[in-house]
Amino acid sequence: MGKFLAYDLGTTATKAVLVSNEMEFINSATAQFETIYPQQGYAEHNPEDWWRTVVSTTRKLLEKTGSQPKDIAALTFCSQMQGLLPVDQNGTPLMHCMIWLDARGAEYIKKVFPWPRVMGYNPYRLFLKFLRITGGGPGLAGKDQIPKILWLKDKKPEIYKRTYKFLDVKDYVLFRLTGKMATTSDLAYVWWLMDTRKKNGEPRNEWSKSLCKTYKIDMDKLPEIRKPTDIIGDLNSEASEILGLQQGIPVICGAGDVTAAAIGSGAILDGELHCQIGTSGWVAGHVSDRKVDINHYTGCVGSAFPDKFYLILGHQEIAGAALEWVKNSILYFKEELQEKEKKQIYEIFDELVAQCGPGAKGKGGTYLMFMPWLFGERCPLDDDHVRAGLVNVSLDHDRRHLLRSIFEGVALNAKWALEVVEKLYSPVETLSIIGGGAKSDVWCQIYADVLNRRILRVKEPQEAGAIGAAVIAKMALGELNEIREIKNIIHFDREFHPNPENRVLYDRLFNEFKNLYKQNKKWFKRMNSR
Repeated sequence: MGKFLAYDLGTTATKAVLVSNEMEFINSATAQFETIYPQQGYAEHNPEDWWRTVVSTTRKLLEKTGSQPKDIAALTFCSQMQGLLPVDQNGTPLMHCMIWLDARGAEYIKKVFPWPRVMGYNPYRLFLKFLRITGGGPGLAGKDQIPKILWLKDKKPEIYKRTYKFLDVKDYVLFRLTGKMATTSDLAYVWWLMDTRKKNGEPRNEWSKSLCKTYKIDMDKLPEIRKPTDIIGDLNSEASEILGLQQGIPVICGAGDVTAAAIGSGAILDGELHCQIGTSGWVAGHVSDRKVDINHYTGCVGSAFPDKFYLILGHQEIAGAALEWVKNSILYFKEELQEKEKKQIYEIFDELVAQCGPGAKGKGGTYLMFMPWLFGERCPLDDDHVRAGLVNVSLDHDRRHLLRSIFEGVALNAKWALEVVEKLYSPVETLSIIGGGAKSDVWCQIYADVLNRRILRVKEPQEAGAIGAAVIAKMALGELNEIREIKNIIHFDREFHPNPENRVLYDRLFNEFKNLYKQNKKWFKRMNSR
């Protein structure tokens, strides 16, 4: 039994992770790339950056670990989702990829949901088309596949005409490895063009002729749909030579980052939930009963096990990215931070945050609040106009209070998502936690206090997606037979319990956090309409 080479294709970097057969993290290699913002609302990646970083991280990881090509049992993937990349028949990209953050399709939501509209949605299209066929539907922010495709047809008709297939991020890399074009059911689910209804007790997982006809989207431009646990093919000769791996290694379809991380979180049984503090954040869990709250952009998406589970998801645009923003744009010029190695910066942040009490309260008794909506928001707001803010700033606040307010603002936003998810199902007493932000003991404790839940931290929380992808590969190779067996191979390192002394304050701050949005919703729209 060999090792698994799992690739995490993120928003800012590619990470190659070596995972043992026992699902223990061995080592990783990371390569950064740029997110391109050509104009307001646009967010793009050059797909060649994905391939370049897959190659460089593979070679670097093999060198770091002394692994031989024969040691690798399979290649597997997790990746960002809802990217749209048009390619020609040879697989050549026709433009940069519009990634999940890209909202240029917002103006086409009116075509997706024409009059009459209620809260932005056409009831007939929403209930009789999307919810009935797909179990969900595009949000009003324009970041989903349908408005992106409509934008492409209208603004770049020559590219649309030349498009052979639309691929998501992971799909393009799989093509470079195997020569095969396909996507997975979990990614296709959130394109809101897939028929997720069951037929003879089995999910159809096929593109909807009805929806494609309604929006005049050519079905033959959509890729084949496979299961995350499928072996899409063998590593071809060209890719094996470039990567330094053996030709013929099984390449597993893998899953989106949310889907794979849900497995790596260990919350894999019906009704169990986890939360994520990564670049973005979410509250999610596997459920057998499909439900949706369209007003809060919350509902079920595809899981890695489409025959058994859906994945309830409350996804939020910004989590750890808020800390990155303040590090890079606000604090990093400080002399004492410049003298430190970059890897220690977050340890310094933890120390500063720990010096402040709950609510980032200044000496004068003023609470500082941070709204983490730096790039609009999906759950629970579904609002592309909303933006971040520091509220109630006073002269007795310093960078310690600023940092703590960011930690707390992200947690308050997560509590709002948890509130929506639990209303669809039932409250939980414990959530597992994953993502790079979960490495911070301080942040995990704040989550426990704000959410008022026991928090169970996964070992190597920043690698949950890669570990989940490795579990998918293990199942694809027939080394795991039952989903319940996954519980035995996901490892945890610490648990955090809510401090009852902070209950009254955080409940009050949560109510005021929600009020800040409700009272300023119209103002955000006036200020940020394109």
